Amino acid sequence: MLALCFTLLLLLAAPAPAQKGAGAKSKTFYTEGTFSDIKAGEGGDYGGMQVYLTDSDGQFYALVTIAEGVLLPPVLVKAQVDVDSRKVEFSLPNEGGARKFTGQVTADGLTLTEEGGGKHLLKRKCY
Repeated sequence: MLALCFTLLLLLAAPAPAQKGAGAKSKTFYTEGTFSDIKAGEGGDYGGMQVYLTDSDGQFYALVTIAEGVLLPPVLVKAQVDVDSRKVEFSLPNEGGARKFTGQVTADGLTLTEEGGGKHLLKRKCY
């Protein structure tokens, strides 16, 4: 049943052409997907972020995993997504207040900017 729902979701999601660069061919892509820059360092510690962005009946959700030495438990949050412009916004709960992220989805990945923090370029992953 879950596989049928997932297949239906993929069929209903409309692909959109990627933005064209100078003379570049256009790629078709979905706003939904898995985006990650998590890497293991030389000492075996993990670092980075992974975002799984999905749509459920018109509401977008982000399942976010942060790696700070180890993989922290994933957090599911509602995301505000403008499908036409591919802009994404979500906040992660944090002890010192919410961590707010804004970003842009492209065919190659998700560029996120943390309010008061740094920028993350998460590459699109094909699983």
